[in-house]
Amino acid sequence: MILSLLFLLQAPFAARTDPDSILPQHTPLHHDLTIVLPDTGRHILGVLTTTWLLRSDKPLELELDSIYRIVRVLTDGKGERRLARAEYALLQSGGVYIPHAKAAGDTLRTTIRYHGDARNGLIIRTDSAGRRTIFADNWPDRAHDWIPLYDHPSAKASVTLHVEAAGELQVVATGVLQKIDSLPRGRRLWHFEQAEKIPPYGIVIGAARLAMTPVPPVACELRCVPQAIVTFPEDSATAVDGPFRRVGDMVEFFSRYIGPFPYARLSHVQSTTMFGGMENPTAIFYDGAAYANRRLSEATVAHETAHQWFGDAVTQADWHHLWLSEGFATYFSALWVRHADGDSAFRRTMRDDLEQVVKSAATERPILDMAATDLMGLLNTNNYPKASWALHSLRGLIGDSAFQAGIRAYYQTYRDSTALSSDFAAVMSAAAGQDLTWYFTQALTQPGYPRLAVTWKHTRGMLILTVRQTQPAAWGTYRLPGLGLLIDGSVVNVDAAGSETVIRLPRKQAPRSVVVDPDGWWLLQATVERVP
Repeated sequence: MILSLLFLLQAPFAARTDPDSILPQHTPLHHDLTIVLPDTGRHILGVLTTTWLLRSDKPLELELDSIYRIVRVLTDGKGERRLARAEYALLQSGGVYIPHAKAAGDTLRTTIRYHGDARNGLIIRTDSAGRRTIFADNWPDRAHDWIPLYDHPSAKASVTLHVEAAGELQVVATGVLQKIDSLPRGRRLWHFEQAEKIPPYGIVIGAARLAMTPVPPVACELRCVPQAIVTFPEDSATAVDGPFRRVGDMVEFFSRYIGPFPYARLSHVQSTTMFGGMENPTAIFYDGAAYANRRLSEATVAHETAHQWFGDAVTQADWHHLWLSEGFATYFSALWVRHADGDSAFRRTMRDDLEQVVKSAATERPILDMAATDLMGLLNTNNYPKASWALHSLRGLIGDSAFQAGIRAYYQTYRDSTALSSDFAAVMSAAAGQDLTWYFTQALTQPGYPRLAVTWKHTRGMLILTVRQTQPAAWGTYRLPGLGLLIDGSVVNVDAAGSETVIRLPRKQAPRSVVVDPDGWWLLQATVERVP
């Protein structure tokens, strides 16, 4: 197994690159963030104290939107008066450069006080009723538009949040509410604690006039998970209807299939995110307009809920490995459909996903597209339905038991941490008892999918089937071990590989029908034709 793992580490899907965001030079351990929200306008005050584990004697170079003015920088509490400019520097692109005199392995505590008009990442606006709403919307790397940090998914840390807001506003945030302090002039200070490490894009706050509808805890023998539906007041009457009516069942299903829920609670929040849903740990934000117009689907809720395990608790260590988040959430949302609504509904879901892949221009690129530099562009069919199919075909290849065992081991191993595709491949190879490097190389680094032209003829008591791969040469050829051929109601499994595979089967009569992959385990297109 050692040689196998070494090979996995050298495989193409083990690569780690960075398109256009700052890779962490040092490891954040804990963020303590205070944000003062304005009653009017967009001007915010922030104070961020971060405890770091240093990797070297290099300075910290933290990102922050250049619109903000940095008032003070402290290191280990020193510099109570405003520091001289020589003791820290503003980066030309925004952010702050903080030198230090420590070595690798030391800890350092930095405090940055800043203020300015929020213009991205923290969205301040009024809703259709003219009420003030403030919601963070960080994905992919917009957290640094209002928080000074390393804005990269691998920079996971625990978080304490203190949010000061007008007294008439309710505040939601990542983590568990600890207390609410009353302040002068009718304002309140809300305190939240997020004990588990989360990626920067998951550090969110929201402030608006909100109503909360509790959902009974589930899966208490594993970990009790209190849930709540948080809505604008006029939408609270339908909070537990429609897409949220089975959120308890969802969490229970995922908990039993994958492992215990990773956090202390979960809220489903009507907000102003630009996305249909955003999987912030403990506080999923949904598009408020879609909620109000009853366009929010249960599939979206299942997808974002699955993200609490994959994307939040287990986070891709690099943007290019986003399929470890989005592909997983897409497939586990489909598995929820199978659990809740049966196999026919699951098959329809997978067929719909296949059609999306076939119609998409993204199929000309591999799932692991190391040339990609547009982070928003990674939100494509490769990282959603095609990656979901990669997991589905893997499940078909190694069987249900090995697949679930591998998923549980992967989650347990990398929970509250990060992983690359090679890490997942190694865990699944161990669970399956076979080296799956070939499969992950094929599924993740080849563009396209197999297009099969199957021909058959019957002669002299022999059925001769030829499986040709007709996809563009640039896509390469695929191995399809155990490909099912349904011949007059009986399934024959064949190992198709290369540009052409010929199968000879003794058979007295010509078949009435031949169906390729009748159980739908492979992402492919196929035609069947009888030839003379």
